[in-house]
Amino acid sequence: MSNGVCTFVHTGNHSSRLFGMTVAADRSGAALGPYRLLRLLGKGGMGEVYEAHDTVKDRNVALKLLPPHLAGDEQFRARFLRESQTVARLNDPHVIPIHDFGEIDGLLYLDMRIVHGRDLRSLIDEGRIDPERAVSLIAQVAGALDAAHRSGLLHRDVKPENILVDANDFAYLVDFGIAQSAGATRFTATGAAIGSFAYMAPERFGDDAALTPASDVYSLACVLFEAVTGAPPYPSTSYERIISSHLTRPIPPTGTVLDPVIAAGTTKDPAQRIASCGAFADAAKDALAGRHTPTLVAPIPQPAPMQSPYPQPVGYPVPYPTGPQPTRSSGGKTALIAAAVAAVTLLAAGGAFWLLTDGSDDDTATTAAAVTSTGASQTPGELPTVTQTVPGEPEQTQTVQTTATRTTPDAAPARARGDLGLPTPMTVPSCDGRTIVIVYNATTPGQYSQEISSALASNPGAKYLRTDNSCSSMRQAYDDGSAIYAVYYEGSSLADTCATKARIGGAVYARRLDDSTPVGTEIC
Repeated sequence: MSNGVCTFVHTGNHSSRLFGMTVAADRSGAALGPYRLLRLLGKGGMGEVYEAHDTVKDRNVALKLLPPHLAGDEQFRARFLRESQTVARLNDPHVIPIHDFGEIDGLLYLDMRIVHGRDLRSLIDEGRIDPERAVSLIAQVAGALDAAHRSGLLHRDVKPENILVDANDFAYLVDFGIAQSAGATRFTATGAAIGSFAYMAPERFGDDAALTPASDVYSLACVLFEAVTGAPPYPSTSYERIISSHLTRPIPPTGTVLDPVIAAGTTKDPAQRIASCGAFADAAKDALAGRHTPTLVAPIPQPAPMQSPYPQPVGYPVPYPTGPQPTRSSGGKTALIAAAVAAVTLLAAGGAFWLLTDGSDDDTATTAAAVTSTGASQTPGELPTVTQTVPGEPEQTQTVQTTATRTTPDAAPARARGDLGLPTPMTVPSCDGRTIVIVYNATTPGQYSQEISSALASNPGAKYLRTDNSCSSMRQAYDDGSAIYAVYYEGSSLADTCATKARIGGAVYARRLDDSTPVGTEIC
């Protein structure tokens, strides 16, 4: 259901498009109770939205009219009124107010403030948004989400299309169409996860997983990522690939100071994410201002019945490029996604949900995915042993030193500590200021050998290293102690390194190997 949708009129040189609703022949001029319908703003599977004049209050409003047959469905009618009341209770300047709702002349309706402006999608389509502006918009939306969460309401569909921006850069959060009151049962008839896959948190793909505000935090972080990069975190036309990425891949880098904040807002375990949407926005502001944020993850674990689907680093994971990726074995993927991704037509007659996307009313997507939880154990000592089990693979044990070892020679010993035993030996480059382009990071303990081997094959002439054998300008390990392996090209000079980075393209990044450059500094 879409209570908050379509209260927005695009202006400027943009087409009349309201969050997936296609403009249809209107019935302007008709009267409906106290309302005089002025013009049709949009029409979709769950009704029509008009700019209307309220003759009693003498003001123009956005009036949403649901299909007539839904008023006769008692279950749907009760659900509609309940959700409308929940959204109407929200008292936040960045939530478009619902003036009234109910039934009139046999039609369920919503009377909402009409806002003139554009959605965030249209802004992103014009190009990347300046980080300062993006964070300002996200912070406004974060306030609206926190207000909803305090009222026990989850949005569940945070995406650029549902963020409206007026001429003064004042942002509104709309479309609580698949919002779920925490005190009520789910309203989707099928029980399937609903939302836009590009922004959905990993736990959304679990089996009957209870959702928490952490799911909206994840989506908001994905929106910030897209705002500053111009593309979603995992751009793909394959539902399976997008879902797999949400379950198994860290968010790639944006190349801005926002990277650690976005990473902390998108950890796979919801209990380890930033505590709230407001805290996420504050951390982003601190990052832009150059202020250090001591802790980004939630200080108090939030309830989350579903465990993390795989051993996931907490905090800022090492970025990986979005270019050609090593192919994982089918067994590993199957262990993470145990059910097929299916496209399901959302029928208006069902009345329980409506997925809004650009262009038409027949866009569809539901997913049933079972995830396998794994764990990690660590024994105390000078050289702690980290054991991590990956589904479908033998248990592997890694020894991670608490203090990084520095090695001066360029050529690695016969087999350096952590060498994966591949035909290409692991290198231990000197920390003398040389520069490299990192083209791939292995992210899954237990599959390092497979990932690095495939990455080397895809990048002829490249080498690989383990960062805790390297320099302090490289992130030494994940926060859970997992090692970081990287495939790279070394440049003969900074200019050569930057030229290589530009030639490869994508999300590769360049680093200087020394013991003075701050971790994460992009040198090109």
